[in-house]
Amino acid sequence: MGTILGALFAVFLIFLVGQALWGPLRILLRLLFRAVLGGLALFLIDLAASSWGWSLGLNPASAALVGVLGLPGLLLLGAFKAFFPIH
Repeated sequence: MGTILGALFAVFLIFLVGQALWGPLRILLRLLFRAVLGGLALFLIDLAASSWGWSLGLNPASAALVGVLGLPGLLLLGAFKAFFPIH
């Protein structure tokens, strides 16, 4: 009887730990998904803008910025590129 109660208690503890970690993991996965979408958007925009000789850097920080902020993040990257050019 004690073994069964111990096993049920262990399953209950695993369930509680899983529930406690699911919220932060879900937020992290959502941010990662948005960063991947932002990177894809930056790649496509860079591909289209390269015909004009203009490009944005594609790195994890810029992909996360565009993924989280969307169009305002893209405009922010464009403003940084226009006002602070790297030679």
